[in-house]
Amino acid sequence: MKKILAFSVVLLAFAAGTFAQSASATATATAVIVSPITITRTADMSFGNIIADVDGGTVVLVPAGTRTLNGLTSPSLPGTVTAASFNVSGLANASYAITLPASHDISNGTQTMTVNAFSSNPTPTGALSGAGAQTMTVGATLNVNANQQAGTYTNAAGFTVTVNYN
Repeated sequence: MKKILAFSVVLLAFAAGTFAQSASATATATAVIVSPITITRTADMSFGNIIADVDGGTVVLVPAGTRTLNGLTSPSLPGTVTAASFNVSGLANASYAITLPASHDISNGTQTMTVNAFSSNPTPTGALSGAGAQTMTVGATLNVNANQQAGTYTNAAGFTVTVNYN
């Protein structure tokens, strides 16, 4: 009986020593909700005045806002030539991806022309400033058909430029 009692005391001492070795710590959980990225149009795209001929041609408008006419001519009054311009805003110093349309049609009500080969500055990604802002400009190529009818060509629905945080 003495042996059982001695063994029980040793076992109890061992068990008490095991429980005395425990430790614990706590941690906090944190989440930061950032402002969503936004894009706002500040200027529409305009290819200016163009003289169409029997062969047609293209007008390449670069994001810097200048154009090159290929197979076409411009009248002495070139009209308004501007790249589209957008303000992008969101999380300071964040980078973002830019998605441009593949093509877009403009019409005078009876005839259409295709706008394609969209390009932007910056491209293909942008970086917001420390204040969370950046200006983006967009150019494209206007495809003028042979014997294109005179008139103002537009698409009231416009074209879509999308930005997403990287």
